[in-house]
Amino acid sequence: MTDSRRKSRPPVGLRMIEELEALIVGGELVAGDRLPTEAELVDKYGASRAAVREAVQVLKARGLVVSRRGSGSYVSGDAGAKTLHESLGRYAALRGDGPAYIELMDLRLMVETFCVKRVAADLDDGARNRVRECLDRMIQAGDDLKRFGEEDIAFHQAIVDGAGHRLFATIFRGLLPGLGRRFALLTYTEAALTARTLNDHRKIVAALDAGDTKQAEISLRAHLAWSRENLERVLS
Repeated sequence: MTDSRRKSRPPVGLRMIEELEALIVGGELVAGDRLPTEAELVDKYGASRAAVREAVQVLKARGLVVSRRGSGSYVSGDAGAKTLHESLGRYAALRGDGPAYIELMDLRLMVETFCVKRVAADLDDGARNRVRECLDRMIQAGDDLKRFGEEDIAFHQAIVDGAGHRLFATIFRGLLPGLGRRFALLTYTEAALTARTLNDHRKIVAALDAGDTKQAEISLRAHLAWSRENLERVLS
């Protein structure tokens, strides 16, 4: 190997991270699979134990790997979820223009109508209770528009979380805290808007409590349509 080729080769720690990540992303290592032992990685890469431990820590920070005391490191059951969540969070943090808010409303309409029907059909009251608790906190917020907006976001996140769809929940947890919070601050500018939102949310909760999937979808769809109209009015 020439000196130039040797210089272009990535550091052993980085190469180890990239190759292990590729095995996980490519499906050669799946959730629950055990990573090679520390000794095996030292032998394979000619790396120090410190370098191996640092590489595993990087994979853990990316949400790809979990460690079990006395057993080793394993591919996470939610491998990639943290990376997706953080990527969406960065995307949301850098977007604050009108089209981004409208696109968020389009996404919410598709995802939340699916999720609210699942929550309404679920025989477990846990998800419905969490949505109702968010509504209660919105009522308690009163004239505190910032707090009201944050609880509004929590209300819609609870619907998505309650559906048990992990990908949708991850997407929303990445987008709503950034774009959603700025959207709420932009649109909740007067008490009349909060009153309308509370009325819409009460209808959604009533449909969930009744287990009425059709009415839950209708109520949520109507609420988001109104929110979009109000957003377009503010942006114009």
